[in-house]
Amino acid sequence: MVDDSGSVIGPAERSVVRRDNLRHAATAVLVRNSAGQIYVHRRAATKDWAPGCHDAAAGGMLMFGEDPAESATRELAEELGVTGATLRPLGLNRYEDATTRVVEHCFEVVWDGPVSYPDAEVVWGSWMTLPQLAERLRDPAWPFVPDTRALLTSLAARGIADYAAIADPDDHSDRALAAADALRLGYQVTRHGPVSSLEEAAAARGVQPAQVVKTLVVRLSDQDYRFVLVPGDREISWPKLRTLLGVNRLSMPSAQTAHQVTGYVRGTITPLGSTTGWPVIADSAVTGKVSIGGGAHGVALTVDADELVAALGATVADVTEPAG
Repeated sequence: MVDDSGSVIGPAERSVVRRDNLRHAATAVLVRNSAGQIYVHRRAATKDWAPGCHDAAAGGMLMFGEDPAESATRELAEELGVTGATLRPLGLNRYEDATTRVVEHCFEVVWDGPVSYPDAEVVWGSWMTLPQLAERLRDPAWPFVPDTRALLTSLAARGIADYAAIADPDDHSDRALAAADALRLGYQVTRHGPVSSLEEAAAARGVQPAQVVKTLVVRLSDQDYRFVLVPGDREISWPKLRTLLGVNRLSMPSAQTAHQVTGYVRGTITPLGSTTGWPVIADSAVTGKVSIGGGAHGVALTVDADELVAALGATVADVTEPAG
């Protein structure tokens, strides 16, 4: 087990780590070839975490007292039959959600030899270019392990080597996180793959549907907009909102206009880091622990609602009704 910095704080049985979702150390090794392709594989259905999902990293939990490089070398041989490759350190990857909490020691190797699956933890694999992998990652029907997704996203955002080819042009999570830090807002970042429903989003973020907070942009005029924070299981009550704002007419802007006035594309909009600091209205049902968008698809911040409202200087009012 480790703390958030990756420092070892003690041992625990693997079954206990999984059962109690304890933060633990692990390795993650990206396998590239001399042509720049990356090896992508599918995990066996017998894996105790993310069974059957695709992955682009070999690795696993560190045994107590094990050196990260030694662990990475062992996992490479066990999972992909890769031996003798030189490890290139890529730093730490921190990932947390409702199913796993991990600090990964990350590496990259270049390998042009054969790939095999000695321990049967992998059932399929193929070389892909980074643009090909990026395209697959945008497919909600293609399951991919979330921690490696977060690692690839981080490498792309930091401009490490050629990983920028995976970058999502609509990912502005760095701006949202910087704004949260500037507001001294306590938060936990969750990164997950594509979701197609409120229920899927809630499950990926480890919260209930009502705790997923939607950020909606409302137009008063061509020069005047508001952010409205709405619980996932509710929707705006237009009569209530018009009364609160003292106007006779409100509308939802087009996706293009919303992008222009916030700097975020629809589906990633958040008041945190908006290019214009429009006033915020938080529905009175936004309480307790909530999950708000983080400026990119699949990125969310879990925060305390009262702290969020205070940090944003939001007006709290009853402006919603049950969805449906």
